[in-house]
Amino acid sequence: MKTSTLATRLEQDVRELCLPEGRIVGTPGHAVAEAWVARRLGEIDCQPYCGDSFALPYHRDGKDFTNFAGVIPGEDRSLPPVLIGAHYDSFIPHPCADDNGAAVAITLAVGEAVAGSGGLERDLIVAIFDAEEPPHFQMATMGSNRFYEDQLDGRGVHFALISDLVGHDVSLPASALGGLAAKAAAPIAPLTFATGVESHPELPGIMGGLQVPDGMKLVATLNDYVGDMSDHGAFRRNGVPYLFLSCGHWEHYHRPTDTPDRLNYQKMAAIARYAESVCRAAAAATLPEFPAQEDTLDFERATWKKALGVLRKPLAKALGVSGFDSREDIDRAASMLQRLGL
Repeated sequence: MKTSTLATRLEQDVRELCLPEGRIVGTPGHAVAEAWVARRLGEIDCQPYCGDSFALPYHRDGKDFTNFAGVIPGEDRSLPPVLIGAHYDSFIPHPCADDNGAAVAITLAVGEAVAGSGGLERDLIVAIFDAEEPPHFQMATMGSNRFYEDQLDGRGVHFALISDLVGHDVSLPASALGGLAAKAAAPIAPLTFATGVESHPELPGIMGGLQVPDGMKLVATLNDYVGDMSDHGAFRRNGVPYLFLSCGHWEHYHRPTDTPDRLNYQKMAAIARYAESVCRAAAAATLPEFPAQEDTLDFERATWKKALGVLRKPLAKALGVSGFDSREDIDRAASMLQRLGL
């Protein structure tokens, strides 16, 4: 699929899912979203992950919720599957396009691409989780927690790729960057952060062998910098190798202004292509159990260097670090970026 065609498909999905009334659990908008997710999973040629329906309902704390999961059959269905996922609920009664319609659209696009190619070496689960937003965040009602603990079959998960807040351009306040602001705007906009490379010693090599598509710049960071800010937490806590993709927070986060017209669909198309390549590479890889966190400093350093290019030194200066080469400098840079709103 051409990038322009993929971008158009992604935008259509975001606009269809992200209606003005939002998707708060238990509201009419949430019910509309449930029907839409089930329809789209069927349209991309998924099979139900369990039983004869994509819907995986659960009841907790007196409320009804629904996860959705389809599967693209792989060559060896006995193997633990790869999972790609995102949450579909919203925090407020507004479109919430970046949070998290963009990631849902990308997740569906990867499933459709894999289905169109005949599948992977193992099954691909396309999971659309409920109840990620407060008051359910990291609680027993959170959809990804319930999926992992109650709905996952005995094969487990070989590798999980989760996305959240992946539709917007990254920007930094001009007040913080001074004269660098105008020069930095274009190079910084395509940044996409990845945590979880440290979750398995094979992942730096796998990711290092993949080409990052035009329109996206990848920076690997430790999950410790941001914590389990989305559905990847359920997999990290259970020792599943994972990758979490995000462009961080932005000025429209959890606001009525998070609307479909503010997203960068060309960037999203690049992220979708990268996510597909990660899933393909992970599906083909052997990921033996490895209990300790991997030191990924060399890989992180390489991604900072490649993503920022000639902007690396002036940005380092603006963030108050000597570069992006030592763990101490990267720690400080990550902390400063969070203070600036990412």
